[in-house]
Amino acid sequence: MSNRAVRFSLFAKAWQAAAGLLTIPFVIFYLGPAKQGYYYTFSSLIALQSFFELGLGIVISVYASHEWHKLRLSSERRIVGEPESLSRLTSLGRFVIGYSGVMSLAYLLIVGAVGYYVLARDQVLDVDWVQPWILHVIFSAMLLSGTSLLSLLEGCDQMAEVAMFRLAQSVVAHFALWGALAVGLELWALVGYSLASVLAQAIYFTVWQRRFFSAFLLAPQRERLSWRRDLLPMQWRLAVQGLFSYMNFPLFTSLSYAYQGAVEAGRLGMTLQILSGIQAFALVFLRARVPEFSLLAAARAHSELVMRSKQATLHSVAVMFGLCALAILALLGLHSLSLPQVERVLSPTIFLIFSLGIVCTGIVQGIALYLRVHKMEVLTWVGVIVGCCYGLLGWQACSRFGAIGIAWSYTVVTAFVAVPFTLMVLRLKQHRLS
Repeated sequence: MSNRAVRFSLFAKAWQAAAGLLTIPFVIFYLGPAKQGYYYTFSSLIALQSFFELGLGIVISVYASHEWHKLRLSSERRIVGEPESLSRLTSLGRFVIGYSGVMSLAYLLIVGAVGYYVLARDQVLDVDWVQPWILHVIFSAMLLSGTSLLSLLEGCDQMAEVAMFRLAQSVVAHFALWGALAVGLELWALVGYSLASVLAQAIYFTVWQRRFFSAFLLAPQRERLSWRRDLLPMQWRLAVQGLFSYMNFPLFTSLSYAYQGAVEAGRLGMTLQILSGIQAFALVFLRARVPEFSLLAAARAHSELVMRSKQATLHSVAVMFGLCALAILALLGLHSLSLPQVERVLSPTIFLIFSLGIVCTGIVQGIALYLRVHKMEVLTWVGVIVGCCYGLLGWQACSRFGAIGIAWSYTVVTAFVAVPFTLMVLRLKQHRLS
C-alpha cells in the first residue's frame, strides 16, 4: 500500500472514530430517551450486514490484485493489459456484480423483517419508527451492494482513491445526519445519513469510475475465475469470523431493547458508541504501522518486528486506557453536577467494567496484526469460540441482570477467553515466524 493510501485510510478511520463521538451530543439534545433507544437499535440491526458480506471483500481484493500486476489503467481510466489477466479479472468483476445484487436483496428482505419484528416487540406509542426503518434498511442494502465493488477497486491498485472516497462519503453522511437531527427530523436523520451515503456512492461509481466498470459489461473471452475453485477456500475462513464478529457490541443493543426496552437500549447504545470510538481511535496507532511491519516480515527481521509490534501494541493499549480513564472521570464529574443529560449514558461503574474489556482487546488486535503481516490467518477458530461466548453469555446476562450483566460478560470473555486463546495461537505459531 502506498504512503498516500495509508494516509487516507488512517484519516478515514480517525474521522469515523471522531464522528461517532461527535454524534453523541446531537443524539442527547435532539432525541428523547425512548427515541435514543430506537436510534441505537436501528444501528445494531443494520450491523447484521456481517452475516451477508461473508468475508468476500478481502478475497475479492486479493484475487483482483493478483491479476492486476499484468494490467493497468489507461489515460482514459480504462483497463488495459495482458488478455488472460483481463479475462480473469472480468469474470471476477461480473461475479462480484451479480453476487452483490443477490446479497443486498437478501439483506433487505431478511434484516428488514427481523428488524421490524424486534422493534415491534416493545413499541413506544409516540415514536414514528416504521417508515424510517423501512427506508433506512433499503438504503443500507444499496450501500451493502457497493462494498464488494469498492473491494474490487482496492485490489486494482486504487487503495488511495477508495480511501479518499470513503473519507469524503463519511464526512458528507455525518453532516447530513447532524443537520437532520438539528432541525428536528429525529429518526428520519438516519434515513438522511444512509441516503447521503448512497448518493455519494452512486456518483462515485457512475461518474468517476464509469469507464473502469465498463470493462465488466462484456463476457470474458478467455480463462475465468471460479468461485468454488478459487475464491471459496479462502473465503469460508473469513466468512466464519465475520459471522461471529456480530456477537458483541452490535448484538448487545438489540438484546437490551428486547429485554429492557427502548430507554435502556438507548443508554447502552450510547455507552457502546463512546467505547467504540475510543477503541477505533486507539487502534489507528497500531494499524498505521502495518506497512512498516509487513516490510520487516518480508525481510525476516524477526527481532526488530517483535520489538516494534510490542511497542505499537502497548502504545495502542495505553491510549485506550487513558481515554477510558478520562471518560470515566468526565462521567463522575457530570454526575456530581446532577446534570440530567448524564442519565442518557450508563453509570460510571458499568462504563469501567466495559473499559477493562476494551483495553484487553488491544492485546488481541496487536497479536492478530502481528500474525497477519506474516500472511497468517490462523485465528478463525478463536473468533468462533469467542463469538459464541459473547453471544450466549451476553444473552443470558442481559435477560437476568441487564446492562451490568452484559458488561461483565463482555469483559470476562475478552480477558479470560479471547486474550489467552490468542496468546496460545501465537505461541503455537512462533516457531514458524522466527
